[in-house]
Amino acid sequence: MSVLNLRDVLPFPGGANSSDIFLNGQHLNLTTLEYWNYTLFSNGTLSNNSWCFMTDLPFTPARVLENGTFINATSCYTPMKAIGTRSAIGVGYAVAFGICLVLILINLARHGKLYLPVEKRFYPIGRRWQWYWGSFVCATAIIGLFFGIDVDRYYIQDIPIVINVFFWFLMQMGTTALVWEAVRHWGSWMERHSGFLSSSTSGCGWYA
Repeated sequence: MSVLNLRDVLPFPGGANSSDIFLNGQHLNLTTLEYWNYTLFSNGTLSNNSWCFMTDLPFTPARVLENGTFINATSCYTPMKAIGTRSAIGVGYAVAFGICLVLILINLARHGKLYLPVEKRFYPIGRRWQWYWGSFVCATAIIGLFFGIDVDRYYIQDIPIVINVFFWFLMQMGTTALVWEAVRHWGSWMERHSGFLSSSTSGCGWYA
């Protein structure tokens, strides 16, 4: 499968007369198509840069009215393909991220509780940020991966690929913040832990 499928402009096929075309078993009015600036392309689409319809079977329009309305037509921006390998793998990853999100929320509830009185000036928000960012990363990944299904299914790309890429970008930013907060939290914990060990060692020496 090629990465880029180029399309060529095709001439309208002949029909019963000079104002008629015979397209995949259907007669369409050529005068109306030309009036509304429709062009036939080699990728099986009929478009005037504002509207796009499929022409391949079984999506061939049954009729076109004088006002440019197509009868029994299928838009190019329709999820008509089957789910591909990328979509199936994406669904699997989305489920995995969903499980991670549940585990992150459990850890947030467990490690983000406030055990000391408020007047002790201990704010638990510093311990919660890595879990907040982890939840954000999982949520954006799930949304982007599920929209990736329609990226595979759309014949011509439309809004799903925009949403997919947008949430992928948000996930990268969230991952950077998650790593930052996790490292910062780990460094803070190590500092407190080393201080505790130093005080314990000093205490043991004093008792000795």
